[in-house]
Amino acid sequence: MRIKPIAFGILTVALFTGTIGVTMATGAWQTTGRTAAGAGAGGGGGPGSGAASGPVESGSATGDIKGWMTIGAVATTAGVSLPEILAAFALPADTPPETAVKDLESDVFSVTALRAWLTERTGPSTTTPEPASGTGADPASSEPAAP
Repeated sequence: MRIKPIAFGILTVALFTGTIGVTMATGAWQTTGRTAAGAGAGGGGGPGSGAASGPVESGSATGDIKGWMTIGAVATTAGVSLPEILAAFALPADTPPETAVKDLESDVFSVTALRAWLTERTGPSTTTPEPASGTGADPASSEPAAP
C-alpha cells in the first residue's frame, strides 16, 4: 500500500495540531511560566486554558515573582511602594511602573535579589505546606493518629 504525499502531509499536520489541541483542552499544555489567577484553587482555569485574556500578574507570594512581571505590579501585589523598591536597589526614580522586572537587571538588582528583599521586608510566604505523606498524622488534628 502506498500513501500519496499530499495525504501524508495532511495526516502529519492533523496529528500534530490535534495533539496540541487535546492537551490544551485538558489543561496539560503549558507554554510559559505564567499562571492564571486562582489556578490550583479551583478557579480561573489552568495554564493554557485561555481563562485569562492577557498577561496575568500573579504573585501573592514573593517566590511567584517572575521576570516578565512589571515592577509596578510587583510593588502593588507585595504591598510596598514603588519608590521604596527603586530606592532600595538604587534604580532611577523615574522608572515607569510598566517596566518588566527583567529589563531592570543590573549588578545591584535582579529578580532573585528582589524576591529576597521582599521576603525579608514582608515576611515569608503565607502559603501552607502540605503535610508529608506517611506520617500517620491526621491533617485536621495536631495530634498524631493512634497506631
